[in-house]
Amino acid sequence: MTLSNSIKKYMKATGIGNKELSEKSGVPLKTVSNIVTGATDNPTLETIRALAHALGCTLDDIAEDMSKPGYYTDPEVAEIAQELYDRPELKTLFSTTRKVKKEDVEAVQQLIDRMVDKSEG
Repeated sequence: MTLSNSIKKYMKATGIGNKELSEKSGVPLKTVSNIVTGATDNPTLETIRALAHALGCTLDDIAEDMSKPGYYTDPEVAEIAQELYDRPELKTLFSTTRKVKKEDVEAVQQLIDRMVDKSEG
């Protein structure tokens, strides 16, 4: 997992956006945005520490996330996959390949959503 994905994970868990994270951590908004988008992948330790504190996690939590290999090669696909994984009716998508494209995952998600809607209706 990348630093960007780890930070986004804790932002999602706490419901904090870039601006609020900047304000709570004292890290400039541009720096937060660059870290979240992956444009900056080597911030200072103090920056990561401040972000972790504002997100209610530790440097160890972030380091542990970053030590986990990512299954998906595209970070956007990894994010969508996590959202799908959190939905029990969509877990079957995890037999797909690592190099699946974002558009393909979204198309399958939409197809399954339509099937679920039909079966419930």
